[in-house]
Amino acid sequence: MSKAQIPHNFEFRALQVFVTTAEQGSMTQAAKVLGLTQSGVSQIIAGLEETVGRQLFDRGMRPIILTKVGQVLLRQSQKIIGDLQHAFVEATESDSGELPSLNIAMPESLANVLGPRLYRRRSDIAKFWRISNGLMPEQRAKFNTHAADLIITEESNTSDMIDVERYSVFTEPYVLIFPKDFALPQELGPHLADSTLIRFSLRSSAGRQTEAQLSRLQLKFPSQIEFDSVVGHAKAVSYGLGWGITTPLCLFQVPGIFEELTVQPIVRGKFGRRMTMVAREQILGSAPRTLVEECRLILKDEVFPDIVAKLPWLEELLTLGDD
Repeated sequence: MSKAQIPHNFEFRALQVFVTTAEQGSMTQAAKVLGLTQSGVSQIIAGLEETVGRQLFDRGMRPIILTKVGQVLLRQSQKIIGDLQHAFVEATESDSGELPSLNIAMPESLANVLGPRLYRRRSDIAKFWRISNGLMPEQRAKFNTHAADLIITEESNTSDMIDVERYSVFTEPYVLIFPKDFALPQELGPHLADSTLIRFSLRSSAGRQTEAQLSRLQLKFPSQIEFDSVVGHAKAVSYGLGWGITTPLCLFQVPGIFEELTVQPIVRGKFGRRMTMVAREQILGSAPRTLVEECRLILKDEVFPDIVAKLPWLEELLTLGDD
């Protein structure tokens, strides 16, 4: 069987745009992630389809979905991008083992807490650092297109990812937060429908986990307002606009917020999140292991003690990963 020749006008960038569009399910959203215009993404995809000679997306569906040819190309494109990244790291890594660059994506609740502390402790790992925050769809797109070398996310978000290394960072419970003058019983139950539930967006892991747990408990609350930002979410509750469900690490990054809220454990229907670091297999050498160990030390030495000082009942509920 003869091998197909790569067309002379083929551009590697087209594969990155294709993978991002497939992950986002939208050319408009892919354009935002990549810093391009929607028409620019559309033109690149159209050019790639012309090069392949097949349609890669079924544009009659919303969100757009991959054709069978597109599914095959996606798998191969991710592998190609990964191999190229590996080759680049090996070719440019200095004799000292310092990486040329390190790109880490994580939720806002961790980027503000771990990001500056990680760099302060281990800036020697890479010549250039980029720490970005965002919701899971953006994190996943960055990882798949190699705009991120590592992601830290809720463990369930990584279940379908292959050829990756996983490291448990920490586990924390979800908690209830109320304004200081909240009049209703401060426990999770149907009576809270008499007040507004300040929600996290379903684009966030926290939002999806919370809604899934409320559904399991058969608790329904009207939808009136939601936030992507953990700071906006906590402040809205502190202003007396309603109550919320969040995590201790989300609260920790908001200055003075523990004095502005009442924080209570969830007794009936308790649940939590397990945060995991994900890296591509055998790409970054020992860096992922070093970084996850530093994250655990930061939490143990600098973060958990402050939280427990304010909320002693959390001491046994905040745990570090041990893999």
